[in-house]
Amino acid sequence: MSKTAEEISKATGFSITTIRFVLNGQSEKYRISASTQKQINDYIAVHGYSVNHAARSLKLKRSDTIGLVVPDLDNAFFARLMAALEIRCRKRNLLLLTVASHDNPELENRAITTLLARGVDGLVIAPCQQATLPLLIKNKARASVVMFDRDFNPPLFPTVSSDNFQGALLMARRIMKEVKGPCHFLCGDMGLPSIQDRIRGFKAACEEAGIQNAEELVLFESDNTPEAGKHLMKGLIEAFQSPPRAFMCSSLMMLEGALQQIKAETGSIDKDIVMGTFDDYPMLDFLPNRIFSVKQDEQTLARKVFDRLIAPISERKDSQNLRDVVPTTLICRNLKRRARSAKSG
Repeated sequence: MSKTAEEISKATGFSITTIRFVLNGQSEKYRISASTQKQINDYIAVHGYSVNHAARSLKLKRSDTIGLVVPDLDNAFFARLMAALEIRCRKRNLLLLTVASHDNPELENRAITTLLARGVDGLVIAPCQQATLPLLIKNKARASVVMFDRDFNPPLFPTVSSDNFQGALLMARRIMKEVKGPCHFLCGDMGLPSIQDRIRGFKAACEEAGIQNAEELVLFESDNTPEAGKHLMKGLIEAFQSPPRAFMCSSLMMLEGALQQIKAETGSIDKDIVMGTFDDYPMLDFLPNRIFSVKQDEQTLARKVFDRLIAPISERKDSQNLRDVVPTTLICRNLKRRARSAKSG
């Protein structure tokens, strides 16, 4: 078992200070003899060395831990962002502690309180409620706090999010151009700022296309789950006696549920249905449909979150520029395949 500096000191008879100077490569600076260095290094070579994190945290008044609160790790976007953030933390010898709130305000508050009680040096949150902010303000001096994905106004903390408005605008434009008409937008949890931005982008595309009933084309459920997607698609099929020729979803989970419902109702998924979704996943390549997906840049989001997290205190207090908005990418699938088929027909 590896030994701490205190244990090495007791075993070798040298002071803890001398042990640490040798371990930190400062032997020459403090004129520690070659003989002393050899004895200490020989002991470590056999027994190993480990940092006493508890003692170090008390001395330095930091824990070298970062707390991350996300809605759900079943969501591919949050899972990928967590992985990207964890890599950045590891490079700085920081431990990332992740908790899922399941978009439940009570669970979110409990997660934040628990992480702060553990003395995390930083806290990264995708909040499900604006009421989270006062709870954090009370602890502002204790930990660096960064919000991401959901931008609740006003920005009391640095916030990093994707350009959801522009992503929805571009996707809705392309889908309506493909079908030469309107499409429906299936949304989960309209109370979230990210979803509201996506709805604004969708409505802007409808206005550009001269579509007057944009409000009626937006359907929503209170949660963001496959079950919610199923329920909304079931309502559409009942209303029109068939699946819609075009629709877009506010998340992959909503799309998953919508597709399950179409298959349950009709036995298959018509390859002529045009669909869109926020976030991207390789399995979409296996569908023959024309699919548009708005890919969020998790690597850039994680970098900007981390940069905000470790910014000097003077920069954290700067209230002039608290928002980072990261562009998205629209991915279009199977458009060329359809063009070839139309030409050959």
